[in-house]
Amino acid sequence: GLIILGGAAWAYSNWKTYAPVTYVQETTDATTGTTTQTTVNTQTGTTTPGAPTYTLAQVSSHNNATSCYSIISGKVYDLTLWINMHPGGKGAILSICGVDGTARFMGQHKGGQKQMDILARFYIGTAK
Repeated sequence: GLIILGGAAWAYSNWKTYAPVTYVQETTDATTGTTTQTTVNTQTGTTTPGAPTYTLAQVSSHNNATSCYSIISGKVYDLTLWINMHPGGKGAILSICGVDGTARFMGQHKGGQKQMDILARFYIGTAK
């Protein structure tokens, strides 16, 4: 139990250190099929409707291990935390920092549900 607890504490401290200050939560209404986006601020707990937009120029400045943004299928993700946690190694994530990583991500993961669910945790906005 102690090892798991230690790992959880380490993961939580990493999440608090590297998690995006804001992330976008998507919910789909089962009846209408309408998807709603809400931006959540992890520091204040406040939420605002919609998702911020980022230009490729803005994303391209987040191109290293201290700040890693990538565009995948038109959405922007802050993958900074995931670099050290990625089961396939750091290099795969570092190779898509600051660029459109759609082809590499989909080529590797082919839109698998598990990978898409993990990716969704790091969703911070849409690409312009």
